[in-house]
Amino acid sequence: MSYLSAQSGKCALCLLPCTEKDARLDHDHSTGAIRGVLHNGCNALLGKVENNAPRFGVRNLAAFGAGLTRYLQSHLTNVTGLLHPLHKTDDEKRELRNKRARVSRAKKKAA
Repeated sequence: MSYLSAQSGKCALCLLPCTEKDARLDHDHSTGAIRGVLHNGCNALLGKVENNAPRFGVRNLAAFGAGLTRYLQSHLTNVTGLLHPLHKTDDEKRELRNKRARVSRAKKKAA
């Protein structure tokens, strides 16, 4: 039995279905212990988080992970009613792209 089938064909991290093609065997880099099978993307992101947590002063990665889940779940909608001052709507982003394209076309035409 493969590791993936032992996990019912699901990623051990996100619990979504995982194909053999997208599956990666995850292990603890300190001990070498196999932890489970993850999607390629889940495994890559987990590695980046684990490797960079100390750089950012995260002392307890497990506590951070548990808090992250609670935090994101409690903010699935805008509970504060506030928007970041630099946030742009999709329409504002489209208008800016179009403006830049017009300027670029005008420069090429003038040259």
